[in-house]
Amino acid sequence: MKITSKPGNGNKVHIYIDNEYTLTLYDDFWYRSGYSEGQEISEDELASLKGEAGFRSAYEKGLKYLSMRGYAQKELHNKLKMKFGDDAATRAIEKLLSYGYLNDEEYCREYAEYLFTVKKYDIKRISYELKNKGIESETAYNALKTLDNEPIQRIIDMLRSKYEKNLETEKERKRLVNRFIRMGYSYRDIKDAFNEVGAEMPQ
Repeated sequence: MKITSKPGNGNKVHIYIDNEYTLTLYDDFWYRSGYSEGQEISEDELASLKGEAGFRSAYEKGLKYLSMRGYAQKELHNKLKMKFGDDAATRAIEKLLSYGYLNDEEYCREYAEYLFTVKKYDIKRISYELKNKGIESETAYNALKTLDNEPIQRIIDMLRSKYEKNLETEKERKRLVNRFIRMGYSYRDIKDAFNEVGAEMPQ
């Protein structure tokens, strides 16, 4: 099999095997690979090139994702795995970790704080969201124990501010109770908060 190349867009090089397009590589890797135009290449060598191409593409995509928002390690691995396969995703994650671009402890603290202060979720819902991101239980526990959680008071504060106008009718109060339950609050805590503000619990 003969390998040849053609310039692609930006820093990409298109690789052809026996004049048929086969894959795209980043130019720096291609020029360091030592292959020359028209050189013979074996099946094993081609498989190695494809593996390197997948790894580099996964790494670059990982950087792009991280430039837009934070990710947990497992969450990003699964996202890359769907597009580039497990081996490329695993190698990309290892490189991102080595450069300090991924840190589950830091991400977990920041995400838990966001869900607590902005979304107003209760600890139960936050714990579920962290688990869903692939955060290890110990890491999640360490983040959750730093939150100053007083569920009844938090519900009371929301009832007296954001949801004060939603207490007027039975239908609105029922929707509000369901909202709090989805946010992770227990029915008992919701009921105690309603009693504290003098609002009747829906039937």
